[in-house]
Amino acid sequence: MRTQSIDTSPEAEQMLVELLRKAPAWKRFRLVQSLTQGALWSHVSIWKDSHHNISEYEAAIEVASSMYGTTLALCVQSALAKCKDWHIQTTDLMTSTLPLVHLFEELDIPCYLGGSIASSLYGMQQLASDIDLIVDLDKHMLPLLSALSPLDYVFDENGLQRAFYEQTSFSVLHLDSLIKIDVIIPEQSTFNTAMRTLVTPQVLDKRYPPFLVASAVEMLLFKLRRYHQRHTSRKDGMNDDAEWNDIQGMLKVQGPDLDFVFLESWARTFGMMETWQQALMDAGLNDS
Repeated sequence: MRTQSIDTSPEAEQMLVELLRKAPAWKRFRLVQSLTQGALWSHVSIWKDSHHNISEYEAAIEVASSMYGTTLALCVQSALAKCKDWHIQTTDLMTSTLPLVHLFEELDIPCYLGGSIASSLYGMQQLASDIDLIVDLDKHMLPLLSALSPLDYVFDENGLQRAFYEQTSFSVLHLDSLIKIDVIIPEQSTFNTAMRTLVTPQVLDKRYPPFLVASAVEMLLFKLRRYHQRHTSRKDGMNDDAEWNDIQGMLKVQGPDLDFVFLESWARTFGMMETWQQALMDAGLNDS
């Protein structure tokens, strides 16, 4: 077994894995929240400290630009010009996401949580650079546009329309917290259809009802497939260690509960058996 860090002994890591297996989803989510909150406040503080005369308003625009790009930063600038009393709020991943989720529910649009938050719930916790929502969008496009406008989100309307027609993704930014939410429109495929049946409700915050979250199987296969595609296409021999560690974390924590026959069948379908076998070996699960 390969440990997540060269500075960690196998015995220490195993103790951590056992603790994570026993921890409920809301405790794991709280760790993600704490890491994310610290990172975002650090970004804002750095901008304010390095530019002594900069206002919170100006710092927000600079942070949005450095973290999310010019397009969303311009959307933030336009929105803040109409909100003279605006102040950044403490990062709360649920508060940032729920209005959008409730909107999808009102429009009868299925959605669930994926990305780094989902993988953190199943493996080792990490900060969430954004929130990924997997959403089945089709004919609901026009009502969505009109319904989003009054909410506290900013977005690029052209990007939203392009994502709809190309079936990709678009981003919205929760203005009060500067948290970015990526709305991912999945392609219609056998894999995505199969994964939807595995989505489960989980309590991420005791203040709110359960939240639909992608399964550990979906997150593992998604990340394995992405790692495999990047690894086989690269010519420099470099690997994405962060992605690999994410995969390893999920395998180690979820190991006893995983359906390895099911996972291997999809690994074979995607032509990534060698990558799958290496993942099992590094996680110490090659006898599974």
